[in-house]
Amino acid sequence: MSNFITNVLKLISGSVTAQILSILLIPIITRIYNPDDFGIFQLFMSISGILVIVSTFSYQFAIMLPKTEEDAANVASVCTVLVTFISLLTGIVVLFIPKDIEIFNTPGVSRYLPLLPLIIFLNGMFFVQNYWLSRKTRFGVIAGSRVSNTLTSKAFQIGFAKWSITPFGLVGGFIAGYVFADLVMLKGIKKDIQVFKKISLKRMKEMAIQYKKFPLFSSWSSIANTISPQVPAFLLAYFYSTSVVGHFSLANQVVNLPMGIVGSAIGQVFFQKVSEVKNGNGKGDMKVIVGEVYKKLISIGIFPMILLIILGEQIFTFAFGEEWSIAGTYVKILVPWIFLVFLSSPISTLYNVFEKQTVWLTFSIILLVSRIVALVIGGTYGSPEFALALYSFTGIVFWLWNNAYLLGLAGISKKESIEILIKYAAIGLIVSIPLILIEMISSSFYVIIFAAVIITVIYYVITLHDDPIFRKMFSTFLVNVRNRN
Repeated sequence: MSNFITNVLKLISGSVTAQILSILLIPIITRIYNPDDFGIFQLFMSISGILVIVSTFSYQFAIMLPKTEEDAANVASVCTVLVTFISLLTGIVVLFIPKDIEIFNTPGVSRYLPLLPLIIFLNGMFFVQNYWLSRKTRFGVIAGSRVSNTLTSKAFQIGFAKWSITPFGLVGGFIAGYVFADLVMLKGIKKDIQVFKKISLKRMKEMAIQYKKFPLFSSWSSIANTISPQVPAFLLAYFYSTSVVGHFSLANQVVNLPMGIVGSAIGQVFFQKVSEVKNGNGKGDMKVIVGEVYKKLISIGIFPMILLIILGEQIFTFAFGEEWSIAGTYVKILVPWIFLVFLSSPISTLYNVFEKQTVWLTFSIILLVSRIVALVIGGTYGSPEFALALYSFTGIVFWLWNNAYLLGLAGISKKESIEILIKYAAIGLIVSIPLILIEMISSSFYVIIFAAVIITVIYYVITLHDDPIFRKMFSTFLVNVRNRN
């Protein structure tokens, strides 16, 4: 477990400074660009995100599985060929799309479609290199690429505003971030050049056939799960406006940014670790590893979610400006669903490890259909808040089931998982009672924030005291940060 913790901390400590700076820069960006700009940017990113997932046919997940480095290199090469092909194909299709076409009642999106092939290639190669470096346990390089991606993206988004305050600034910054991230990763892969010299078309074809379950099942699951979180952008634009999409985009981004630091880091290292154990190349018990990871995710993530439910509007109004207060309301609606996704995402790789891609595909399709139905009903009969509440509720129901199923694969019972969740939820709610009382009687935001900081410290002190492994993890994290400085 010590190596697992060390690798997680390489990713977290390497990204944490950049992510903090990114969070600090978002208030500047929200004061440059308006909700409509964010809405158009989100719609464009939703379109590109779906195409990026298609570009690898999910073969990137198979990079971790072969027992030999040469076979893994052949799988990575299959991914590269597919990403290049889909990028070129998208470029050809874009040539025939009218420039003034309306996409979900938003004609402004079409002018940015020519940039799709570039984004697909850059983002697709980011996925491929990410999994190769995870296999090689070069998590420091991955962390560096994330630092580069985050800082470059935000810096360019601010810099582009000097010439033109349009959605192009947001899109251009996004592209710049992936250019620099890919270059950092490519530098980290240079030492493996001898392995990639051994690839062959024959072996690439054999690997593609051997891992055909990934394009046949996992790719469709990935597409469905990529569309699910993108559905709100399309349907909110259709039923309401790009301004509503912009508020939703900010709410989703702000919550997922810090949660993503921990969730994605744990998920990558977790996949590498359980793949080793499954292949018989690593030490450890699957049930113990999964149980410890699940416990860490709950103990780390539940209290920030409680704080956002209590102080959502105040935080967004103070941090991003008065016109973004509605995003704080959206956060309070979405938080329960986002928390469950945070718990599920790192351990969802168990579907691939246990070769349960058909279950994952069925789950993903049913989830997608339920989200579309929820938003259509909400958009037809109610306000954006009502639509998002239905959307969040369907997410809660399905991700609760998903958690129980994944834990069951590892031999953890529903009773054990519920007990862990209830325990930390109870600690969080009890600790937050003083904050709720202060929020009710005080009109000073600074007093409320000061109380929130103190109470957060109290929660994590209790959590650290309760969990010796978490104590060790936190101590190692502080040492890593101190050494970097």
